[in-house]
Amino acid sequence: MKVEVNSIPIRHDGTLHEKGASFSISAKGYEAIKSHVTVLGEADEEDTVTDPLESMEPDELRAYAADRDIDLGKATSKEGILEKIKAAEPKA
Repeated sequence: MKVEVNSIPIRHDGTLHEKGASFSISAKGYEAIKSHVTVLGEADEEDTVTDPLESMEPDELRAYAADRDIDLGKATSKEGILEKIKAAEPKA
């Protein structure tokens, strides 16, 4: 869904969104910040996530990596974990 920040800055997927900024977020992510944003509507087609890994939370990504014996090294952020996973998986 597409949301707009009401007042306090919101960090989502490594980007800080200031008051008035809009971005797309999953329904699960929305639940955590719903008191700080206004729903503008459904996500635009271009905003939808095409890589299922992008929609996973860091804990889910760590489990995904562990299931595939992917060494995450010191990566702790979602972006860092995704980078390690993508580097370890064969290119399509």
